[in-house]
Amino acid sequence: MLAPENTEVAFQLALDYGADVLEIDVRLSRDGHVVVIHDERVERTCNGHGKVLDLNLKDLKKLDAAYRFRNLESRSFANQGIRLMTLPELFERFPHTRINIDIKDNTQSAAQAVTQAIDHAGCQALVNVGSFHAQALNYFRTAAPGVSTAASQREVADLYFKRGRVCSPKYRYLQIPTRYFGIPLATPAFIAHAQDRQINVVYWTINTPEAMQTLIDRGVNGLVTDRVDLACSMLRKKA
Repeated sequence: MLAPENTEVAFQLALDYGADVLEIDVRLSRDGHVVVIHDERVERTCNGHGKVLDLNLKDLKKLDAAYRFRNLESRSFANQGIRLMTLPELFERFPHTRINIDIKDNTQSAAQAVTQAIDHAGCQALVNVGSFHAQALNYFRTAAPGVSTAASQREVADLYFKRGRVCSPKYRYLQIPTRYFGIPLATPAFIAHAQDRQINVVYWTINTPEAMQTLIDRGVNGLVTDRVDLACSMLRKKA
C-alpha cells in the first residue's frame, strides 16, 4: 500500500494519481455514526483496542488511524494526526468524487445510517453501495431504491451459472475477485455476458502490472487496487 487505508491521506493520494472512484469500507460506532474503516476491531490499523461497534465516535476520533502503517519504503505515518473519518465527513471533503461504499455490518441500522448520510449529502448519483452481507444489501436497497448497488454473492452466482435466465438484475456492478473457490470469474465470455446486460464489471484486489494489463485488455470497467500509481499509469498509456 502507498498510504494508510480508509484515510483522507489515502483518498487524496489516489485522486492525485488519477483514480476516478474511491473504494471505502464503513461500520457503525456505538453511538450510531458511520465510520470509514474496514475491520471489525481497531487493533490492526489504530493505536487502540476493541470493536468499532463498542466505541463511541468521540473515542474513535482519538485514535491514530495510521499508527500501524508503513509504506513500500517502510516509512511510518504514525503520529501525524491522521484520524478516522465519518461518511458525512468524507462526502464533505470530496463532494464531487464517485465513491464505492462497502457496508461491513450486517444490520438494518447500518444500512439505514448509510442511506441517511447519502441523502443528507445529496450524492445519490455519485455512490455505489455493496456488501458481503446480502441481508444488509437488501435493507439498503429497500431504503434507497434509487441508488446504484453491487451484486451480492448469490446474485453473482446466479449470473454466472444461470447465464441466459438473468435478464433484469437489481444491481449495476459486479465487484468480484478474478477467481472464487477455483471458479474463473474473469473470463472474456463472462465479462461480455455481464456487460451485455449493462452491468459494470470490477475486479479486486488487483496489484500486479500483469494482472492489471490482462483485465484492461479484456475491457473490464474498473479495478480495485492498492497500487493506484501502477494502475493509473497503465490506463494513461492505453489512452
